[in-house]
Amino acid sequence: MKLNKKLYSLAFLAGLTLFTVSCDDDENNGGNDGGEETTVLQGSITEDVTLKSGQTYELTGAYTVEEGATLNIEPGVRIVAQYDDVVDYILVKQGAKINAVGTQSAPIVMTSEQEEPGAWGGIHICGRAHTNAEGGQGSSEIGGAAYGGNDDSDNSGTLRYVRVEYTGYAFDEEHEANGISFYGVGNGTTVDHCQAYKGSDDGFEFFGGAVNVSNMVVTDCSDDSFDWTEGWNGTATNLIAVQESEDVLGYDCDCLIEADNNENNFQSKPVANPTLENLLLIGNGADAQGVRLRRGTYVKMNNAQICGKGLPLVVESEETENALLNGTEGAGISNTSLSGNISSEKGIYTAKEFLADGNKTFQSISYPTYADIAAACPWIEGWTREWGASASQEETEILSGTITSDVTLTANTTYRLNGAYTIEEGATLNIPEGVRIVSIYDDVVDYILVKQGAKINAVGTAENPIVMTAELEEAGAWGGIHICGRAHTNAEGGQGSSEIGGAAYGGNNDADNSGTLQYVRLEYTGYAFDEEHEANGISFYGVGNGTTVDHCVAYKGSDDGFEFFGGSVNVSNMVVISCSDDSFDWTEGWNGKGTDLVAYQEPQETLGYDCDCLIEADNNGDNFDAAPVAHPTLSNLILVGNGKDSQGVRLRAGTQVTMDNARICGKGKPLTVETAQTEQALKDGVSKLTNVTISTDLQSKENIYTNTDFLAGEGNKVDTNLTFADFDAIKAACDWLTGAWIGE
Repeated sequence: MKLNKKLYSLAFLAGLTLFTVSCDDDENNGGNDGGEETTVLQGSITEDVTLKSGQTYELTGAYTVEEGATLNIEPGVRIVAQYDDVVDYILVKQGAKINAVGTQSAPIVMTSEQEEPGAWGGIHICGRAHTNAEGGQGSSEIGGAAYGGNDDSDNSGTLRYVRVEYTGYAFDEEHEANGISFYGVGNGTTVDHCQAYKGSDDGFEFFGGAVNVSNMVVTDCSDDSFDWTEGWNGTATNLIAVQESEDVLGYDCDCLIEADNNENNFQSKPVANPTLENLLLIGNGADAQGVRLRRGTYVKMNNAQICGKGLPLVVESEETENALLNGTEGAGISNTSLSGNISSEKGIYTAKEFLADGNKTFQSISYPTYADIAAACPWIEGWTREWGASASQEETEILSGTITSDVTLTANTTYRLNGAYTIEEGATLNIPEGVRIVSIYDDVVDYILVKQGAKINAVGTAENPIVMTAELEEAGAWGGIHICGRAHTNAEGGQGSSEIGGAAYGGNNDADNSGTLQYVRLEYTGYAFDEEHEANGISFYGVGNGTTVDHCVAYKGSDDGFEFFGGSVNVSNMVVISCSDDSFDWTEGWNGKGTDLVAYQEPQETLGYDCDCLIEADNNGDNFDAAPVAHPTLSNLILVGNGKDSQGVRLRAGTQVTMDNARICGKGKPLTVETAQTEQALKDGVSKLTNVTISTDLQSKENIYTNTDFLAGEGNKVDTNLTFADFDAIKAACDWLTGAWIGE
């Protein structure tokens, strides 16, 4: 029985210190097996750490990358700041690096359990490039880390396709945390395709340095969207800032750009003089300032549209205005359109001078929707979070109940599964790449049921898979996927009803099409409804060969990974990792094909539980002679168990099989044959085992098909040295086991 989610959350927070690990040990960071001990990011790292593709990590407190160390973050990683009384942020010190490299379809997302501006402290990067702070050195506002120097080519790593959400934690009135703060960061650092979403301080702020950035988006940050000071002189290309209306957003926002040279000394050197190209800046304040150039800053700005503010462009201080007027060090504004007029504090660089440079005032500039902006700037598509997405979030994030017409989920979005989610006949559930479905941890049993005549099209990619998981990261947390088709079953009467949901399956259409499953990973399935009804990762009930199934993973379920109840569905590139019951299971006459199948059971000492068979295969448990007889064709198998005395592949209850090119080890009885029907089919050549290697002798219950018969088969052998030390060894043997979809 699942606990109430709120009670669980309180218990989790209260007990957090019991299992949070130190980050001084590299093995305990980066989480390569999804276990609880590796999910928390906290403390300092002094050696390289890699966070693995497709995984979610929890951030609690300061996570500091020390000099000489590199934090590598792979595509699709999700970092969630915990909602507790600890301030969460990431700090990269001088001489350290962060390589956070996502992709357009699999961005890296850093967010918070509390989805409100100011929930956590963002990213802070300290480099050795220049700053015009007093003495040429400074210390970061958050974390007090040193920054500054004379190496403008300093390299602090790479940030690419990274989204930070709900930053801006207020340490005090003077210290709030931006989305990303660049402290003296050098131009050896690569920064592009980053979004700051709904922070309560600035989106991106530059404290000196020479770092270049491109394709940067700031959405609904309540302070400034972009901010620079202390002499930043990098290049920024393709910048977007959007501030939704205060009526929708619930708060107003400050400047679109707030720019200083040095607030204490307007003439400090080196002078801030960045080069900005291609800007779309949309504000939400009728009387407020948009771009505010002040305190001695210079700027080279070309091709900008600025609207949505009563004062779209404001220039202040003699130093700034004179630089714009005289073109000092190349300073100037060109090809820029304003929705209103320019405002000049000193009357030096006025509308007259602005217009003389070919710029325009009082222009009609309108981008009312995300789609309008995307049409003008297509580079934002696929990785940014839409402005306005929060308004409909509550409506779209819960999957529950029944759908009777087609539903399409949004790519790269997380949904919560609450109870049964049933696709009725005639409807299709479309799940695009990057979707994450999380079973809620409460007292409701969660599963997905696809009825006869319905379809599920869950199509991920190798680097941006679809992940279905649970808040409670334990085997048996939720009920998996159940697909019912109209292909054959040899259940009595040729019909059956699914163990979970009681939906009808079976028929005579072996070409039936229930949709597509590609690059889908299921974690922590196996919920036990009772002693007879546990939920597999995916259950295929009479599913036809018109259905496409490949590149699927079942990870740490408490029942079978994949089970076939009759049908003719073909599957390929299927992986089962540490499911406590059978990895693969068939019954009721399944006769499809299975190509490139892997089962791996982690050693019981580290897994914490033993596992049952690698394959458990029946024709029909009640009638061994039931027709049509189960007879799948399997090729290219690596099956590695974790039980010294237990069974690996168990062929029984009348099943037939054709199996070629298999390696089976890690079990005391790697291959067992049972029942007269099963053994006789092997003896007579109706079933065939070829090129099969097992780690010890075949076991025959009826003594019809013996180990001698097995060894007489083409290419079969017993190799007592056959072993795979770990899952990495299996990956080395299978060139298709690459990409984020594996999850290891």
